[in-house]
Amino acid sequence: MLQLVKNLVRNSKRCQYKKLFLKHCSVKSKHYVCVWMFHSTQAERETKRYDVFYYPKSVWRNLTSNTIASLNAQSFKILRRTSRRAIKHLYRSSRVRFLPKAKDIRPLVNFKSQSKDGILNKCHLVIKKLRDDNPEMFGSSVFDYDGVYKNLSSFMSSVRRQLKESKIYIVVADVSKAFDCVNHDVLLKIMDDVLKGDEYALRKCTKVIYSRSKNVAYRFDSNVVVSDGNGINDFSIQRSSGGGILVDQGTVSTIRKEELQRVLFEQVKCNILKIGQTFYLQQVGIAQGNKLSPNLCSLYYGHLENSVILNFLHDGNSGDAISEPEFLMMRFIDDFMFISLSKKHALNFFNRMRRGFVYYNTYMNDSKYGYNFNIGDNEQCDNRLYMGDDGVTFIPWSGLLINCENLEIQADYTRYLGITIISTITVKMHSSMKYLRSKLCHYMRPKCHPIFYDSNINSLGTVRLNIYQAFLLCAMKFHCYMRSMPYSSISKPELLHVIKKTFRYMHSLIVSRMQDMELQSNVRPVLKLRRKETNWLGLSAYIRVLQKKQSRYKDLLALLIAEAEGYGHMDRDSDSLCYAVDDSHSSMFWKFKY
Repeated sequence: MLQLVKNLVRNSKRCQYKKLFLKHCSVKSKHYVCVWMFHSTQAERETKRYDVFYYPKSVWRNLTSNTIASLNAQSFKILRRTSRRAIKHLYRSSRVRFLPKAKDIRPLVNFKSQSKDGILNKCHLVIKKLRDDNPEMFGSSVFDYDGVYKNLSSFMSSVRRQLKESKIYIVVADVSKAFDCVNHDVLLKIMDDVLKGDEYALRKCTKVIYSRSKNVAYRFDSNVVVSDGNGINDFSIQRSSGGGILVDQGTVSTIRKEELQRVLFEQVKCNILKIGQTFYLQQVGIAQGNKLSPNLCSLYYGHLENSVILNFLHDGNSGDAISEPEFLMMRFIDDFMFISLSKKHALNFFNRMRRGFVYYNTYMNDSKYGYNFNIGDNEQCDNRLYMGDDGVTFIPWSGLLINCENLEIQADYTRYLGITIISTITVKMHSSMKYLRSKLCHYMRPKCHPIFYDSNINSLGTVRLNIYQAFLLCAMKFHCYMRSMPYSSISKPELLHVIKKTFRYMHSLIVSRMQDMELQSNVRPVLKLRRKETNWLGLSAYIRVLQKKQSRYKDLLALLIAEAEGYGHMDRDSDSLCYAVDDSHSSMFWKFKY
């Protein structure tokens, strides 16, 4: 009976219809499951994605009570009955759920009730517009791979000659408890300086995006801030900064500066959390889960950069003042990366970050530094470096692996070490060939960014290695998906057709994104990759992965091998393809559990 229950729950945790499975489970063994669920509680884990874990309730009570005690001691104040009555009609409270991590528990706030607030959405759009119009206020912030790609491409083109002669020095630093240490008064003062207009207008628009591959135009409704109060800019059609065009719908709404300040004050100063039956007022920091928090946090650390760090870097007293563009600094909210051609300059940056910033209540996490040079006696600092079997050293940063020698970029797959691939996917019970194809294409989409394939940044071998590794992971997820399906009526030739579709999809998407990047910016990406090379790399990756599961895929493997033979031995004629499929360059993949 115990094994039956475990099997049913194990299946449920990777299925989109988890509640249905649990209901079915309770029918199969009602008495045991009721007893089992009575003595345990269900939770997810930060590192396990879709896996479900069950904790004995006594253990869970101890974990959460310790977390609540630390919250109370650090930056939260318990609201007594009188305080609760005073604020009941003014502010709303948000419920908290706990997310277990490797060494502690992270409290996450559920702002679902506030997400429908029209004023909050308007405030979010205004801040986003300020970010787009005044990026210098946000310092070195980058918000996606587009920003990283543009900055890195520009930097590398400006120092390309020096890179051949000079060593590169890299420092990566991460703010400790970035959201929790934000000083409320400092943040509100920064926002007062940023909001320069007395009134902001938002115009209702429809965004139209044309898909070249499907020859279809897609429409999305969106609000766009078009004025800061100095006059509403009328337009009928204009180009969107994120691609596509904006079509005016003729509906305008406004929000005054005083109203924005009130909303910001409530979100920052009056964040009330409900944990169990107790209410807490957050006195330091801003809540994770609020849609305003990422931009507010980026603005806060952008102000720190502009006021302290940049002055230090350009100040002769720092020991080795170097002017731009001989150094590059980027930051994903609270994750800093600094690149310089001077070791002394990089070391000065590292030492300044280690001292912290008292006024901003900001200090770095000693366990999350990364650097590629000798920093002297700093025994308390860990150094996050990754080295594969090929001996190449990388610094992980925000989902990327930065080559310590030449700044080439690879995707960071190290997060899959220590987990099972199946815990990262969901499975539809009745999957069709069309649905399977869409899932495989969905797996490939994040790894089609130009930053991985532009030959201005990466060598030919690294470009093809990035393609190959993306297909390796996709093949592993393909196996996990097929294994988790209750049954499948898809024939082996149909599966081959679906797999080949993903090859064409990936190559077309890479080309399309390269073209879009060229249209939207001054960057001129270069793609030196033929479609048949993408197909061959995809076939090689699937064969390499599925050969470890030969008993399940004997017929499909025969079709894949026959298809690959049609391309000949391409790796013998191309050093870059030979480099890409060399197991030593993808050694971490052979440690994945799938």
